[in-house]
Amino acid sequence: MKGKLILNICITSLLVLGAIATQANAAVFTVGVNGGENYTLIQEAVNNSQNGDTIVVSPGIYIENVNVNKEIAIISKTDASGDRLNRTYVIGAVPANDVFSIKSNNVRITGFHIMGGPSGIDAYQEVGLYLEGVQNCSLSNNTLMLNDVGIGLNNSQGNFLDNNQICLGSTGIILSRSNENRLFDNLVETNDEGILLDNSTNNTLVNNSAESNDIGLLLDTSRTNMFENNSISRNSYGVVLENMAESNTLTNNSLYMNGLGMYLRGATGNMIFLNKFFNFINAVDEGTNSWNSSSAGNMWKDYNGTDADGNGIGDTPYVVNQTTGSIDYMPLANNVSSGNQ
Repeated sequence: MKGKLILNICITSLLVLGAIATQANAAVFTVGVNGGENYTLIQEAVNNSQNGDTIVVSPGIYIENVNVNKEIAIISKTDASGDRLNRTYVIGAVPANDVFSIKSNNVRITGFHIMGGPSGIDAYQEVGLYLEGVQNCSLSNNTLMLNDVGIGLNNSQGNFLDNNQICLGSTGIILSRSNENRLFDNLVETNDEGILLDNSTNNTLVNNSAESNDIGLLLDTSRTNMFENNSISRNSYGVVLENMAESNTLTNNSLYMNGLGMYLRGATGNMIFLNKFFNFINAVDEGTNSWNSSSAGNMWKDYNGTDADGNGIGDTPYVVNQTTGSIDYMPLANNVSSGNQ
């Protein structure tokens, strides 16, 4: 018994020492187009790195497709929002290939301007930042434009996307068979589809903006996702749920100036409450969904009921679809007069 205890202590000590040694050996490589750095290409730095290393890329234009198969951080030396002459651009050398292809866990990429050039071959042929079968990666503060897909996750779990700006592509962000990812403070604009969830579950989207797309947010066969405090504006379709998109929660979102604010077709069991609807057509629901919680519904621009007791809840329901029973029984009445005024 005593021998086993000593053996366990020795094994634990070796593991701790190994972790410390790994951290101590982590290296920082620099990349620059004008010389004076460790490498002139990002891919060269990746090839010569090890797990835990950091690659710092100086401003300039890098024409290459980068394959990342190690647990590393690739960081632009300057912020993506900086002066145009002091930014770090990565342009795909082969338009049909992904600009960054990430196939390792724990990768961090931040601060880049990424352009691939639509391939013209397939709507989802080329991706600016592509994650395949990975976990715990972080993509932040990147600007992506003229890609078929800006950011694409396939079969990837528990990743974090924040403060990215994606425009002028087919799809801004797509999650395919990807679960438990978190998307915060991203902007998708002037794409065919802003954000697409395809057969994906338990993802959280907070404080994102989808503007001037054909479809701002599309859920296709996706379940138990949470959408909160997002801004969906000036899209042809603000939010679309279809093909058994079920048990999703949409709350505290703002839908402004969309042609059709929210369209549910083949979607059931979704919870929609505390949202603001100010659109040409606010909502069309062809399924069976809940348009209020136990305490409050949504704010509707065209609600013409009253609030006689001044409790902030309209006295009459707001009917989305009488036939399917899609009714907001507790519409918010902040924009109507009360009997106490």
